[in-house]
Amino acid sequence: MKALQDCIIIERDVDKHPLFVLPQTEKLGTGIAISIGPKCLDIKVGDHVYFDVGQEFKQEGKDYVLMREPHILGVLE
Repeated sequence: MKALQDCIIIERDVDKHPLFVLPQTEKLGTGIAISIGPKCLDIKVGDHVYFDVGQEFKQEGKDYVLMREPHILGVLE
């Protein structure tokens, strides 16, 4: 899979991480960036990221999320 423009493809974490959750948001998640579009400035392949929204899909039994870079809330260290 190859991300285009400012899109990022994230492989969702299997385990949940104990992160704070904003009360008005139900769909917060974490995962590893596996493909980064050429216009992404702050995220690199392999970054463990925290995000809010995106288009979820499955491929070969794995869960992925496709989103634009502005929907990344932070990089976990």
